[in-house]
Amino acid sequence: MKAKYIFISLLAFLVVTCNSATGQQTETEPVSLEEALKLAPETGKKILVDVYAEWCPYCQRMHSDVYKNEEVVDAISNHFIWVKINVESENMVNYLGNEMTEAQFARALNNESIPTTYFLNHEGSILGLQPGYIESETFSKLLNFVGSDAFLNQSFQEYSSQ
Repeated sequence: MKAKYIFISLLAFLVVTCNSATGQQTETEPVSLEEALKLAPETGKKILVDVYAEWCPYCQRMHSDVYKNEEVVDAISNHFIWVKINVESENMVNYLGNEMTEAQFARALNNESIPTTYFLNHEGSILGLQPGYIESETFSKLLNFVGSDAFLNQSFQEYSSQ
């Protein structure tokens, strides 16, 4: 029995070590808004704000399927710091020196629907937004489009057709 636990522990260690060695990432984890605003200037990454509600089925699908897709994870990892904001949460956030709840922050963004994805530059200014559920393939393209600054020179349609 003890040998079985040792084998399982060794196997788990090897999986983690191999994934780390190859640079593979299985999931990108969101951070707090404050942490994102601190890390973004240090890393040069943009901030991805995922505005959602717990009861929203499309939000749930985004979290369970889209945000776990390998291409989406890679795009987030390469270009963004991910923040989740619950439109009904009373948890406090600090946005550029302004204390408010997550719900108040969502209202300050003029959020009108869920899910909505906001793209912020490394200073916290809004670059744009995309409301609604987005399939993984389109979402990963959108993340790379915004993350690479391609949006400065071309439309998403032009970028997607390349």
